Amino acid sequence: MAARCRILTTSPFYGHFSMQLPWCRSDFGWVPPGQMKTVAVRGAKGRIECLWYPPFVGSRTIPQLYAAIQHEIEHLVRMHLARYSKKYNALLWNLAIDMCVNGLESNPRIGCLDNKLVMPISPEEGKLIFIPATWKSDESAEYYYSLIEKDPKFEWARKLAKKQSFYDGMVDDHSLWKKSDMSEDELRQLVKDITVQAIDRSQGRIPGHLAGLLERLNTPIISWRHMLRQYFGHHLGNRRKTYSRRDRRQDIFGLPGISHHAAAKVSVIVDTSGSISTEDLEQFFAEIEAIAYRASVCILQWDSKFQSFTARYRRGKWKNIKIKGKGGTDMASPVNWLEKNGLVGDVCIMLTDGECNYAEKKPFPMITCVTTSRGSAPSWGKVIRMEPIAVKE
Repeated sequence: MAARCRILTTSPFYGHFSMQLPWCRSDFGWVPPGQMKTVAVRGAKGRIECLWYPPFVGSRTIPQLYAAIQHEIEHLVRMHLARYSKKYNALLWNLAIDMCVNGLESNPRIGCLDNKLVMPISPEEGKLIFIPATWKSDESAEYYYSLIEKDPKFEWARKLAKKQSFYDGMVDDHSLWKKSDMSEDELRQLVKDITVQAIDRSQGRIPGHLAGLLERLNTPIISWRHMLRQYFGHHLGNRRKTYSRRDRRQDIFGLPGISHHAAAKVSVIVDTSGSISTEDLEQFFAEIEAIAYRASVCILQWDSKFQSFTARYRRGKWKNIKIKGKGGTDMASPVNWLEKNGLVGDVCIMLTDGECNYAEKKPFPMITCVTTSRGSAPSWGKVIRMEPIAVKE
């Protein structure tokens, strides 16, 4: 915490970014004997976690921890967690991504300048890997990996890789990245959300070497499936009282317990007009299938008029739902229909290609999923584009 506070005062972007991350102590039980236990980041269960080994943190100075925190944030912004491929040798890949993060030894990207530059590990503990002075300094990890594979200067690294050994100049542990249960799109959206808030809170004062990376990160390449999951998790109550479960704190007859299943009520409007493709509909129903275990879902099919209404969608039922319509498009009427019949629930979701009209602003949460980048979107509620908007290079 002291190190993060120091970063806030001297490098606000890193400081605000670090304050939004959960920091969890860990015994690093997966690390093999002889390898230093330090810090790590991972994506798991819909969030990013920063793990730290108490003896390591306790033996560091504030400036050393300052640099270690920067190192982790650089990995996140550069999306290194999601870019590892099985075709890469793990050790050589680790060296390549650390080069990207650490920069040139003559002009490092991390390190606390406290009268002199302080790095997260001491020379006695290992030599940090930097970009060689003769190499380009603003390239990707994949570029550096290709050079490490063939440059004579890195014969030592290739020998270590063949022995399946490790390099003692690593600031953090990367081995958990292979076990992540998150897709690249999901991770990108999480990092993007944290980045946007960090930039806003730091009043735009971001490190120069990150400017281009952050611009690319903020390009609207959005995983709409992940955004829906996040919306449900953050905005919908997922608790309800029920007599079918015991109260674990007070196990008394007649006292209801708490259920976390199907507590939220969600209304889904499916645009079934002729311009919606079968692939779009299949994707949407696949997502509804994924979230139905935690929400009570009803589905309204509509093109230019009412087509069908499924009052309670159950998992696996998508196979039996027949798509009706394929006519014109009117996306204002189904919203009004749900409101008139008291069927909006906690949130309303609409799937459409955007080639339509929309209802006026309503007093309830609304998510509109637009299948194309050219389609229009309503002026209210949450808008998610399944296809990214074209951005000039």
